[in-house]
Amino acid sequence: MLSSGAVTWYTVLPVGLDPETTERVRGALAPLEAVVTAGADDWSEALDLASAGRYDGIVIGYPLGDAPVAGFLACLRRPTCPCRNSAIVLLSEDRFREECETYLGRGANRVLTWTEAPLRLPDVLEDLFKAAPRVPVELPVRLMAVNDKSARSVACRTVNVSSSGMLLRLSEAYRPGTIVVFEMGLPGSTRPVCGHARVVRRTSVRREPFPGVGVAFAGLHENARSRLNSFLQAAAG
Repeated sequence: MLSSGAVTWYTVLPVGLDPETTERVRGALAPLEAVVTAGADDWSEALDLASAGRYDGIVIGYPLGDAPVAGFLACLRRPTCPCRNSAIVLLSEDRFREECETYLGRGANRVLTWTEAPLRLPDVLEDLFKAAPRVPVELPVRLMAVNDKSARSVACRTVNVSSSGMLLRLSEAYRPGTIVVFEMGLPGSTRPVCGHARVVRRTSVRREPFPGVGVAFAGLHENARSRLNSFLQAAAG
């Protein structure tokens, strides 16, 4: 992240995108004050750049030639890599979406199709840039999909929680993009944390040995945010 006075610029590295697509990404991210750097044509060049300095986001065109994607992402997430905590988004054609989603939780943070990217990429990256550190904690949660007339309330538990979202262990297969209302219990309190959240990913069976979803908070009720932040600070300490 680059800053000058009150203005902040995020740095984004495009990988495997042709010049025309890179320009479209640059235009889409203009509202974020994001600097889209000169792109890497292949995975080896991308690793050289990622090893030389940190980028806030990395946008990867999928498939990436003959790149071993799992190994490529693992290299980006190595503890010694400056980009180990960068936001990584895979862009693909519709027919590759399901294949792409197998890399969620295995290095990739989000998957978007080429048709979704112009509208959704700025919001997706902004959410990832603002994502807070996660605290591993098991808390009771009850949630329900908002726009499904046949939806029922589902009980589950958290795997980890941050001030921006939570990972839930549950068997209900909510699709990414689903809006849910939820209540989350806090230890020692009779008042649950209530609000709305958006499902951003499903767990990967290859990386996470449980069914579940990751959600980003879309709005917390009353003073729920301050109570949640106080709990997280105490739990992290």
